[in-house]
Amino acid sequence: MPTRLTSPNGELLIGRGLPTVLINDQLHIMEQEPLILEQLQRKEVTRLLEIAKAGQVIGMDMVDILIFHPEVDEVEMLPRMARAIKEELGCPMALDTRNVEALEAALAEIAPDKALINSVTAEKHVLASILPVAKKYGAAMVGMPIGDTFGLSRKAEERVFEARVIIDACKGIGIPKEDLLMDAVCLASSAEPETFEVALQTLQRFRDDLQVATILGIGNAGFGMPDRTVIDLAYLLGAIPWGLNAAIVNPDTEGLVKSVRAMDFIINHDIAGRRYIQWWRAQRKKTA
Repeated sequence: MPTRLTSPNGELLIGRGLPTVLINDQLHIMEQEPLILEQLQRKEVTRLLEIAKAGQVIGMDMVDILIFHPEVDEVEMLPRMARAIKEELGCPMALDTRNVEALEAALAEIAPDKALINSVTAEKHVLASILPVAKKYGAAMVGMPIGDTFGLSRKAEERVFEARVIIDACKGIGIPKEDLLMDAVCLASSAEPETFEVALQTLQRFRDDLQVATILGIGNAGFGMPDRTVIDLAYLLGAIPWGLNAAIVNPDTEGLVKSVRAMDFIINHDIAGRRYIQWWRAQRKKTA
């Protein structure tokens, strides 16, 4: 069964055989202009909302909110940002935090919507703090296969081991596997030339052996390279046929949405090309 998220816009399903879900990664304040930090310090979210809306127009399905900063009150501002996204965009969201107090406040603020927690690792202390919150609010989670046994492994088999730790821990408190998106781990190819191949092997194992939905944060792929979003897009397109179901991406990547829509069509994740044609018609209206 696919992972299911909900929002005022309706239900979003993520999983095998379904179109690739694109998640806007530009609501990460550490990587943004100083104005955004200044606004958050004044309890304002105007500029972040503008970025989120622009991504939605481009074709993003949801947003990833990461507002951790030593000069920002995350406990106050994460729920405020989550509420603003719910009211202004109506799309599903990922709450990118390990701050349990901020996470609980944000999940309570958008209830009964089903959000995505980004993320939980296989480390015992992280599982102990995050899983009860996910259970309480019925949230889905990104599972990051970093654990007490292998740490951040460079081997697919060891990532699968850590992923099983997360799945077993969830099962132990009644969280179904369908509430997990397992991260296959995208590292910088400039620093680790084998990383793409390992990620593909990991995706395949997650899909076929663990039968769990998958996700990648694509932004690391082109790190250290010129025109890094070109590398990011190539990485993303290469990963989809191997079992990638959702990606955290920069919506300003040239050709992103049309390329992903095309890939979904040719691997039969977009039956009869309906989603591709819908997107194409929408673009024609904008330029008419």
